[in-house]
Amino acid sequence: MTKLSIEAKVGFLVVIGIIILAYMCMKVGKFEYKLRPGYEIYSYFDSAEGLVKGAPVQIAGIEVGQVKEIALEAGKAKVTLLLKPDVKGGKDVQAAIRTKGVLGDKYVELIPGVPRAPTIQPGGRIQRTVSAANIDVLLTRLGAIAEDIKQITGSLSSVVGGKEGEASLKTITTNLRELAKTLNETAQRNSENIDQILHSFNVFSNDLEDLSRTNKEPIRQIVASMRETSSQLQETILALKEITEKINRGEGTIGKLVHDKETIETINKTLVALNDIAGKINKGEGTIGKLVQEEETIENINTTLTGINDYLQKEEKYRTYLDYRGEYLLDGDSLKSYLSLRIQPKEDKYYLLQVIDDPAGKRTVTDTTTTINGGIPVTEHKEEIEKDEIKFSAQIAKRYYNLGLRGGLFESTGGVAADYYLFDDRLVLSLEAFDFDPDKNPHLKFKADYTPFQYVYLTGGVDDFISDDDNASLFVGAGLHFSDEDIKTLLSGAPIPK
Repeated sequence: MTKLSIEAKVGFLVVIGIIILAYMCMKVGKFEYKLRPGYEIYSYFDSAEGLVKGAPVQIAGIEVGQVKEIALEAGKAKVTLLLKPDVKGGKDVQAAIRTKGVLGDKYVELIPGVPRAPTIQPGGRIQRTVSAANIDVLLTRLGAIAEDIKQITGSLSSVVGGKEGEASLKTITTNLRELAKTLNETAQRNSENIDQILHSFNVFSNDLEDLSRTNKEPIRQIVASMRETSSQLQETILALKEITEKINRGEGTIGKLVHDKETIETINKTLVALNDIAGKINKGEGTIGKLVQEEETIENINTTLTGINDYLQKEEKYRTYLDYRGEYLLDGDSLKSYLSLRIQPKEDKYYLLQVIDDPAGKRTVTDTTTTINGGIPVTEHKEEIEKDEIKFSAQIAKRYYNLGLRGGLFESTGGVAADYYLFDDRLVLSLEAFDFDPDKNPHLKFKADYTPFQYVYLTGGVDDFISDDDNASLFVGAGLHFSDEDIKTLLSGAPIPK
């Protein structure tokens, strides 16, 4: 067997090394002797520095193609990518030039967008791009940052350096130590309060969660209402914008008013005339000028206004009250009604007008004596009772502290009365005496009115309790009373018939 010479062995090893090196270059550099099938898309970058033809294209770290061509177009780098046929990307995909490894190899990374975006077609363009970082720019920025750090450290050195700086640091350290100690003691003293605060916050968060859960639908409705309101507001803004544009174009009444020179001239003439009138008034010319400038006229006007004001103030002091009261007579099994109008010019004085529907009516007694042919005189006694007679009252009243006195007509006859007010006028005790007839006892009536509510009061008492005709009767009832202000309020709230 022939032995190889040393030269042959060395040559053999060199050939094997070249083969291994070529294989490794092919594996590491992804070398291919021909382009793989696929489709092309392109994108524009501000800078494609370091990117070479044949560089890989990756999505999520997986190679899906390679750079087919790099060209300069309109001042930007046009990079054409060749992607595998089974790789699909949306129109919102983003292309970025990245750096791989320590050696700084460049590649193109595709960052997908939303899944439902339309698919980019072959020959399409990627709109969103991120260029590679420029090393020179980074180094410049790092240099500026280093200069800033140098200035900061120099400032710290000037502040901290020396004995004064050392003393300041010691003081700061001591203060921080004391602050930490104080905070620790405070936390220990208030640990229970802190726990309570945390518990309260936890309860509040739970309540808020329950509230949002139980009121989810109202909250959703509120959000929908806000969205609707926002839409309406946007429509209003658009409408205002349209109106403004019409005005600017001279359309419509306002537009013509703004752009019509004749109208503007008329307005200017009117303003000039008003200015002349104001000047004459200031000079005291004309009727209005004399009215404004002459002191005697002004004094007369002030006197007149003062009189009107005094009259209106007196009118405002007048108060009017409307009252209805029904009294159910227990012995007579009937209802007696009162409709009253009280006019009160002062707090301690008022006038009372009443219309009364009295079911007892009016009793009329007639005694007729008749003599027939010189015989014995015959006396005929006749009584007539008019049922449901309408009676009237007209009284004047004066109040002295809690005591009130009344006099005038009481149920169409003369009489007097006394009222006593208790509990801020909520309870009124009254005694009335009227119908003074020499042949029978007067009509006496005692009643008590209690007002539990603003417009409603209760009444009760005894009527005609010393009657000769057995007309005495207990009664109970209720009433309604309104002031003129209450009546205005009720009438203003009432619907107006159409």
